[in-house]
Amino acid sequence: MTLTDVTDIISMTTEPRANSQLLATIEVSGAHSQQVYNQVVNDLLRHTQVPGFRKGKAPRQLVLQQIGKERLRYVAIEKLIEDTVKAAVEKNNIPYLGNLELQGDITELLNQFQPGDNFSFSVTFDVEPEVTVTAYKGLTIEYNPVTYNPETVEKLLQRHQREHATLIPVEDRPAQWGDDVTLKLVTKDENGEVVKELSADELPLSLDEEQPFLIKEIPAAVVGMSVGEAKTVTVSVAEEVKEGKADIPKQLTAEIELLGIKAPELPPLDDAFAAEHSEFSTMAELRAYLEQNHQERAENQDKKAKEAALIDTLIAQNPVELPKTLIRKEADVKVRTTLMQIQSQGVDLNKIMTEELYEKMRQEAEPGAAKEVHSRLLLRAIARQEGIEPSPDAVEERLNRYKEVLGNQTAKDLERLREFAHDEVQQEEALNWLLEQNTFQPVQSDTATEQPTATAEAPKDTQTEAVAEKPSKPQKRSGKKASSAPAQE
Repeated sequence: MTLTDVTDIISMTTEPRANSQLLATIEVSGAHSQQVYNQVVNDLLRHTQVPGFRKGKAPRQLVLQQIGKERLRYVAIEKLIEDTVKAAVEKNNIPYLGNLELQGDITELLNQFQPGDNFSFSVTFDVEPEVTVTAYKGLTIEYNPVTYNPETVEKLLQRHQREHATLIPVEDRPAQWGDDVTLKLVTKDENGEVVKELSADELPLSLDEEQPFLIKEIPAAVVGMSVGEAKTVTVSVAEEVKEGKADIPKQLTAEIELLGIKAPELPPLDDAFAAEHSEFSTMAELRAYLEQNHQERAENQDKKAKEAALIDTLIAQNPVELPKTLIRKEADVKVRTTLMQIQSQGVDLNKIMTEELYEKMRQEAEPGAAKEVHSRLLLRAIARQEGIEPSPDAVEERLNRYKEVLGNQTAKDLERLREFAHDEVQQEEALNWLLEQNTFQPVQSDTATEQPTATAEAPKDTQTEAVAEKPSKPQKRSGKKASSAPAQE
């Protein structure tokens, strides 16, 4: 289509392309091409250093000779195209995003360009996609619900109780599930070569049937052993252990010597326990707090599960041609967020980060970024179609949260931040509205339930290191009062 003329633009036509791009063919007047060329020449005269002359004081012909005609024309064409496209999209209200690419052979353009003559060129660039959502209400959506399990609190309290147990040495019986044991463990490969040898103080182990074991055969093998007894078993090395360690075989021979058994003497789960190990004075108060906390968590997780299923359904039923510019920007945000998290852990990014690594991280982030962009565009379109507009107070409250984190901002940055806060609140309200407009039903074959979080140390690290590296020493159990209720999920 032909668009409104802009000063110095003789004509401009656009044609839609895939992935939300426009092909624009523009012709500018000879007067404008001459004006831009003169401007480029003057800028180069001021900033080019010629030996024997102060900057900006060398003769014009000498400067132009040093720069070269081809480079001069190239710079002029580049500026002419960028300035013209910017003016044209602003004048014609084209939702320009970026990714400006020249179409055609640059050599031919250089030969065609004559300052003072009309000049035509073609470019493509990304624009905001036109999104119309048709399928978003009255849908029946399957999802994996998260429900509160009353056993969660009991198991959590039992683990906290176990953590504060008094360990009593046992010598008159074999090891059984629930005991703490100390072992000497030597793992060998099929040729009898030692892969790892750990002494007793390096390998404490709680025999807990409910905990996942990377070397799953060892705890079961220890059950039934007496102090001083030795046993040899074949163990399978989990992929989590082998990852990054190609020299570790899939199967090892484990030589186990049981050096000690300690049985836990559990403290009663009474008011005294609650007062000593939580912020509550009675066990009833502690239980009530944990039950409410886990019920609320289950409700929040269930809502998140519905939102995720809803977004997947919207994306599947409402395809949008996504511009590369938006995907790239979102991927960059994801990578920068990851790098900030890594840096906050004390890692010096200057020592590990390269352009190649950053580009690899960005490419790996693009699929998730595309989904984020797609869902954001759909929610924005739905909000517009349904007239969902956040209140000024809600936007201001969200903006104040950002200001607390980011500190002082320039007026321009503050306005951008306000727009971001508006869009974020609007999308959240649109998502909540959509949850009410659609029906959700469980996936019959797979229903998720909330799982308790163990307060005792998980044995995963100890077993991993039994194969590969020395583990850190476990924390000693003590009767010190905790600063809060048992650890939450």
